[in-house]
Amino acid sequence: MKIKGQAAMEYLMTYGWAIIIIIVAVAALYAMGVFNLGGSTVPCSPCFSYFAFIDYANDTLKIRNGAYDIQSMTIDTGTLSTSTPSPGNDITVTGLAGTGDLTLTITYNLTSSGLVHTDSATIHRG
Repeated sequence: MKIKGQAAMEYLMTYGWAIIIIIVAVAALYAMGVFNLGGSTVPCSPCFSYFAFIDYANDTLKIRNGAYDIQSMTIDTGTLSTSTPSPGNDITVTGLAGTGDLTLTITYNLTSSGLVHTDSATIHRG
């Protein structure tokens, strides 16, 4: 009889810990907004692969430079706040008037390698 009780207790403890871990994982996902199915759309999709999207409003886009020094930078639409942003600095693109989706292409030259790179994103405007 004692062995059956011990087996039952081990069974409950094992599955109890598994259930607690699952609850904690679901709570963490909920806190990160994974289950937020609100009606708002993603501001850019696909977003830039090298530059971090910060915000878009009133025909102005704000993005953040990554970890590399940029020797020169151009954009196919709008006007850049700087053509040589330092690592971690924000870049403002103005003059993006219009409606509907906007596809932006940024061409930049890295100081370390001297190679030219291209990065694109589609901004969804309302």
